[in-house]
Amino acid sequence: MGNPTQLDLLVIGGGIGGCAMTWVALQRGLRVGLVDKENESTSSKVAAGLVTPITGARLAPSWRFASFFGDAIRLYEYAESVSGIRFFHQSPALRIFSSEAEAELFRSKWLSPSEIAVQLLASEELQGYKAPWGGFLMTPAARLSTCEYLEATRLVASKEGFLARAEMQLDQELIPGPDGFSIERLGVHARWVCLAQGVEAWSNKWYRSMVLHPARGDILEVTSTRALRDEVAHRDGWIVPLGQEHYLIGATYLRGCMGQSEAQDTELAEKRSSREELLRRWQDFFDSEDNSVEVVSHRRATRPASFDRHPLIGPHPEHPNLVCLNGLGSKGALMAPKLAMDLLDYLSEGKPIDPRLRWDRRTNATMD
Repeated sequence: MGNPTQLDLLVIGGGIGGCAMTWVALQRGLRVGLVDKENESTSSKVAAGLVTPITGARLAPSWRFASFFGDAIRLYEYAESVSGIRFFHQSPALRIFSSEAEAELFRSKWLSPSEIAVQLLASEELQGYKAPWGGFLMTPAARLSTCEYLEATRLVASKEGFLARAEMQLDQELIPGPDGFSIERLGVHARWVCLAQGVEAWSNKWYRSMVLHPARGDILEVTSTRALRDEVAHRDGWIVPLGQEHYLIGATYLRGCMGQSEAQDTELAEKRSSREELLRRWQDFFDSEDNSVEVVSHRRATRPASFDRHPLIGPHPEHPNLVCLNGLGSKGALMAPKLAMDLLDYLSEGKPIDPRLRWDRRTNATMD
């Protein structure tokens, strides 16, 4: 291989996780390369990019929210300033109570001061929504416009580092050596490599033993003339206002979907069922039927969820200069920046990875 391009870090996988690794490396002055095959149906491209501090039926705070959110703001603001593209939008998020019991649960947990600010809303303040028990606004919250973010990362990587649009056969093409890894076809040599492949981690030998619990998700983009509030609204699912009477509705969550038949009739039946479910959720948000709603697009992909809903990161057992960033599920926009920082701290300074984040924690726990 002639004289290969020398890199500090090569990132394979251009989703939310891989892009975070790329930006952190650029921010630290490292020579970085990004390789992505640019599949149009990846979970990162389909994702709504929601960053929500209070989630789920138990109205629980998102795990380590303050720490993850602070690092996310700093990295996304840096990336916006370098790229000149705006993709991270901070604004309160709305949660509509689905029952009196949920409203009472909220009052018992969230009316005391905390790092998450809440504003209780009465039903009359939510006109148009089906909200007999009211709801609340939560701050801070945000949305990452994922497609704009991914494209901004590729543009900057191509100018400041190395960008390859290629599908890799990593079993054969990623060659370890005494001082890093080489990929001859791309003409690159990297001191460190990060695999941020999502569910495709199972397609090669490097992290095939990773315990993933993939979950397929569908979202719809719709148009509607119904007048809605500006905030992202949550209840049974969510609605994201995009402007100009366009909205996203999401999201379905089907676990155990890998290995299922992908026959065309099965695929069509699943999509039809998901579409009906999401349109039902749209109607359930409101106090009267919306006859103006029309579907613009239907998107689906498979999330790389983990077995315990926490990320999966850390070094390969035999190659300490090879790391993975995976298992983000629906929290990628929030968690990826800090996880990327943790991985680069490990690679550059030898800082240990938090055991609760390590990709091999289930195996290690079993052995203890």
